[in-house]
Amino acid sequence: MMTDLLPTGFIFHQSNLQAFENCHFSFYLRYVRKLPWPAPLAERKVTFEKDVAAGSMFHSLVHQFFLGLEPDLLVSCAREFPDERLSLWIDNFLHSQYAKIAPNQFAEHISRIDLDGNLLLAKFDLLRVEQDTLEIFDWKSSRVLPKRNQLERRIQTQVYPLVAAMTQAHNPALVRMHYWEAGFPDQPITFAFDQKAIELHLNKIAGLITLIRLLDADEFLRTTNLKKCAFCEYQSYCARVGAEGDQESYADWVDMGLSEPEG
Repeated sequence: MMTDLLPTGFIFHQSNLQAFENCHFSFYLRYVRKLPWPAPLAERKVTFEKDVAAGSMFHSLVHQFFLGLEPDLLVSCAREFPDERLSLWIDNFLHSQYAKIAPNQFAEHISRIDLDGNLLLAKFDLLRVEQDTLEIFDWKSSRVLPKRNQLERRIQTQVYPLVAAMTQAHNPALVRMHYWEAGFPDQPITFAFDQKAIELHLNKIAGLITLIRLLDADEFLRTTNLKKCAFCEYQSYCARVGAEGDQESYADWVDMGLSEPEG
């Protein structure tokens, strides 16, 4: 029997599922108890918030491109932004193969599916629909180029192809997901998924959601991987202040900050 600790109408998405994967207790504090962050983290002040702000602005400007804003205006807006990286990122994007308008693609597209009564949401930076293929494009602004296996482990790489495939009137033969790094424009990382792979993702995500629903309050345990704690906004609840993180943990938290749906 499910414990129903989550609020009524709770919507699952890559951000909260990744939070659960990182640390069950952090998920519990944020999404079940809805506790405010105790205090800004010193380690986050200089780089973390700066990276989230710059990444968010980059996504916004790219979205404006697909809405028809002139490239010169995008370049001008980027120059006015205090983080000088944004100008480089926008220039890289405008000179990339992705900077083209097509009738069969949708920017900042939100889709939802129902998994046994649970809503699962995905917000695609760009979704391109072909006859038998779906192409998903996700813009990143990482300081360090992530490793392929790091992206493969990320919940986003499972949720996005699953939601994209299940919202189509027909089953696409292939779903491709392209991660494009604004700071490393010539090194995109692409994953391809057939129907068998989509089915595996369905089982994994459905199982994860079922597990979350079944846990009692005292079963949302703290992670044993202290690297996940370094950039966690709730680390003071665990007396783990000063835990040393790594690049993958940092990237996870930045991506979660960028992908958390509003509201």
